[in-house]
Formats: sequence, structure tokens, C-alpha cells
Amino acid sequence: MCEEFKKLMMLEFDMSDLGKMRYFLGIEVLQNSEGIYVCQIKYAHEVLQRFGMDRSNLVKNPIVLGCKLSKDEKGTKVDANMFMQVVGSIMYLTTTRPDLMYSVSLISMFMLCPKEQH
Repeated sequence: MCEEFKKLMMLEFDMSDLGKMRYFLGIEVLQNSEGIYVCQIKYAHEVLQRFGMDRSNLVKNPIVLGCKLSKDEKGTKVDANMFMQVVGSIMYLTTTRPDLMYSVSLISMFMLCPKEQH
């Protein structure tokens, strides 16, 4: 049925069969007899390099236990544009890493006026 559909689509549209999908919108796809697996390892490395964090220390938890973020009116301001880019990039990473969602939602509250602690 799939082959027939593919042939019909090729008659109607200019397309080619590239085989099984391996990479789509920053998401790596592995298909085998056990199932379909997705990950964003390559995308995560690209994000770390883009923002100069590729040599940072690894941690098991994305946020330090007991960490409380606040407005920090007197804190050192950071580039809000860059902060939004970081948050947006990490937000896309939560597609395959839902464990990051709490941390991302926490820091996204400070996108209007981010400080160094955020």
C-alpha cells in the first residue's frame, strides 16, 4: 500500500524516495524493528557551541536543588536578545527532553529583563 501511494505521489509531484527518515528539523530519527526513536543530540551540541557553553561542566539535574530565582532588580543585566535566543533554543530541545521543561519555564519568566543569575 505504501509503495502504491509513493508511485501515485511521484506521478503527481516532482519527488524522490530518500529511504527511511534519519534527520528532520533538528531531530534525529532511528527506525528499526523495535520501534522509532527520536533524539536531539546533534542539535543540543550545536546549541551549546552557538552560545559558548560547549566546554561547560556536565550535571545530572538541569537546575540546582533549592535554587530560587527572583527579579533581582540590582543584578547585572544581560543581553535580553541573547537570553531569548538561548531560552528559545532550549525550549525546542524539550521536544525530546521533557525533563528540561520545568527549568525552561522557570527561566522564561525573566525574559523581559534578564539578569546574570537567570
